[in-house]
Amino acid sequence: MSAQANTPGAMTTCIVLAGGLGTRLRSAVADLPKCLAPVGPRSFLDIQIDALLAAGVNDIVLSLGHLADKVVDALAGNPTHRPVRWVIEPELLGTGGAIAHVMDRLGLDEVLVANGDTFLTGDLRGMLMPLDRPRSELLRMATVHVSDRSRFGGVQINVQHQVERFLSKGAAGAGEINAGLYRLCRAALPAHAPGAYSLEADVMPDLVGQRAVHALHIEGCFTDIGVPQDYFQFCAEFGA
Repeated sequence: MSAQANTPGAMTTCIVLAGGLGTRLRSAVADLPKCLAPVGPRSFLDIQIDALLAAGVNDIVLSLGHLADKVVDALAGNPTHRPVRWVIEPELLGTGGAIAHVMDRLGLDEVLVANGDTFLTGDLRGMLMPLDRPRSELLRMATVHVSDRSRFGGVQINVQHQVERFLSKGAAGAGEINAGLYRLCRAALPAHAPGAYSLEADVMPDLVGQRAVHALHIEGCFTDIGVPQDYFQFCAEFGA
């Protein structure tokens, strides 16, 4: 990439999407938003925040919706000097609508976006670099290699690191998958899109058609705690 790395002291804002309903995890974690799922003595959100700060993020904005009061209470009950703030959705907006709402509310033009129920290990410095807009990069997507992508679907990437298409779930075999971490600018989202919409289903396919989605491979491991089996595995690894 020709984009320059973040300069020391530059602001790197990460929006953490933590407003989902968490239906897949309710059998394992009752009456809590997914991001507060307990992992040993800490919450998943607490671990995720520390990991993002360690990666170089210095401004974290939680996009809250379902059970937002419990997240706010948890943060108030565990006061730290970490740079964490939040915005509460006026209604369920979907992933795309939630990102646009936060960016418009706070006047943000370019951000990192993480899902509040996924975790990615590895060197994330490449995701902190500004988008290469002269090369029409409006969204950068972290990808990881897995031995079996059937549960996740896959990503087809060309030699210019542009995403050419998404591959459907169900096909076994090794390959790259979407790791649920993005860098995007406000221009990647609709200027005016009332109601809920999905970044992955409603926005990214159009951006892929414009060759505006670039992939960055991360040498790391991806976990989706929305799947109970993965949640328990994450607890075994990080809950000590």
